[in-house]
Amino acid sequence: MSAIEKGLMAFGFSGHTPLPMDNAWSLPGDVFPAYVEEMKRLQQKYKGRIQLYRGLEIDYIPDYSDNFDDLVHGVPLDYCIGSVHLVRKPGSEGPHNIWFIDGPREGYLKGIEEVFDGDPRAAVEAFYNQSSEMVSTQKPDIIGHMDKVKMNNKGELFDTQSLWYRDAVDRLLGHIKASGTIVELNTRGVYTGKTDEYFPSIPILEKCLHMDIPVMINTDAHHPSQVDTHFEEAVKLLKDIGFEKMKTPFFEVAL
Repeated sequence: MSAIEKGLMAFGFSGHTPLPMDNAWSLPGDVFPAYVEEMKRLQQKYKGRIQLYRGLEIDYIPDYSDNFDDLVHGVPLDYCIGSVHLVRKPGSEGPHNIWFIDGPREGYLKGIEEVFDGDPRAAVEAFYNQSSEMVSTQKPDIIGHMDKVKMNNKGELFDTQSLWYRDAVDRLLGHIKASGTIVELNTRGVYTGKTDEYFPSIPILEKCLHMDIPVMINTDAHHPSQVDTHFEEAVKLLKDIGFEKMKTPFFEVAL
């Protein structure tokens, strides 16, 4: 109802897909069928008042995550967001070699130390390489918060303006362009106070414009009150950069 009350014409559900490991954010496997049925019920209930879309944010972890196509066509879904929250150390086996980039900063730092032997560059490059692999092999409709690896950095462990970092971003953007994936401008980090810039950063958005990579705005709402938080601010930013339109998996909107 919050989306309708705020005047939204369309709204997409994107709960986190179940994962084969304990965590506090993804849908439990036994709850997932009910989530799917509730999305279908709401689509019918509010038909004619708002366009609702069935979606999932699917975590990509090599050798752990489900094939995106299987989920999209099996549910079925209207769209999917592909994201990387859990970075697997290249060539490793087992859940103890996975770095969680989200959550409390203490865990982020501990993961770099324990999984990547205290080497932040190796950790960050693994994040971008895993994201590139996800985009190339799974071809999600949207890539979620593509530079979220910076959130817990606080400008201390690595420099996002360094050549190696920009090269890693450019490689990912190349895969995004080739796959036709939409880049999400995610506002959540700013309005929750976890970061002072959106995901992705302005330089990355400028590269998206230059490369003709489509961008859409997502508030990544975890509560009904957040469904349009910082949406207008994000629209202004895109217009200031030079974007004339925003693209979703279903339609384009002039800015």
